[in-house]
Amino acid sequence: MLLSREKLHGNYGDLIGESPVHLKVLKRIDTFAKSSKTVLISGETGTGKELVARALHAESPYAMHPIVIVNCAEIAENLIDSELFGHEKGAFTGADQRHIGLFETASGSTLFLDEIGELPKPLQSKLLRVLQENEIRRMGGTKQIPVSVRVLAATNIDLIEAVAAGRFRRDLYERLKPLHIRLPALRERREDIPALAKHFLKKENNLSNRKIEDINPEVLSLFDAYSWPGNIRELEGIIGRAALLAEEGEILLPHLPQDVRMPQAAPLPLTDATAAANLNAAERFVLPFPMDTTLKEIEKSAILTTLARENGNKSKTAAVLGISQPTLRAKLHAYEQEE
Repeated sequence: MLLSREKLHGNYGDLIGESPVHLKVLKRIDTFAKSSKTVLISGETGTGKELVARALHAESPYAMHPIVIVNCAEIAENLIDSELFGHEKGAFTGADQRHIGLFETASGSTLFLDEIGELPKPLQSKLLRVLQENEIRRMGGTKQIPVSVRVLAATNIDLIEAVAAGRFRRDLYERLKPLHIRLPALRERREDIPALAKHFLKKENNLSNRKIEDINPEVLSLFDAYSWPGNIRELEGIIGRAALLAEEGEILLPHLPQDVRMPQAAPLPLTDATAAANLNAAERFVLPFPMDTTLKEIEKSAILTTLARENGNKSKTAAVLGISQPTLRAKLHAYEQEE
């Protein structure tokens, strides 16, 4: 059956794209939105998991109340229990008053648990109980408190792999997986890139009162060749940067970061790599980057390309590159600051 937006019940104007894989995502959102059941949203970093969560909430019976969002990776491990479930006065040193947790705050609405794969193991069992019993107990408390919360959970890691490694509870994964929306990477929906780029350009024009009229076709051609390790979020950042540099007229190649202008540094598909291996030595001796490329730029390209190939998994990326995870995180942070 041919998918189209006209056949959807909800309004998903913020989720740009008409590619078949994107329309399948919209169809799944449309199907799951009216349910009160937990939904698992998976996908690489930057694929738009929060946007999908907001769309699920907006089309749900809970839409009259604000969605409550928490990133499990951003809260210190010793605080996340209290943040999610609350605590009673005197529950621990410094607990001088009762604290209402996010589950109680979100009662009657939607709670979005982003980066659920980073939730500490002891908290996973507590979350499982809440999903099963629809009640919580504050830290230091004795009373079970009923809550009516629609939970949405998102992850950029492979939870099956995390279960196998003992980092994620199998029973919690089994509880989450029945309603699952997998978001495709941007490189899996390249036909949506022009529409997304122009959407972000319009957004940037509105925010900054600029009048960048268009994106040069050569830029769009380069976008089509690029690997997009940071996915939609990276595209939005690049358009924002380019709009600042362009000032007026249209976005041109010089307005793009150096690593985007080196699409040939991306890994070849297997068929192309096999063909390249069969060339004679003279034909193979071609640098996969421009002659004036700096070592720092080559390193950045290698790191981002490997991160994309490993689907955003930082531990795998660090292992493949032979560097520590703290070093990888520091370099990724530095790249973010460059934009």
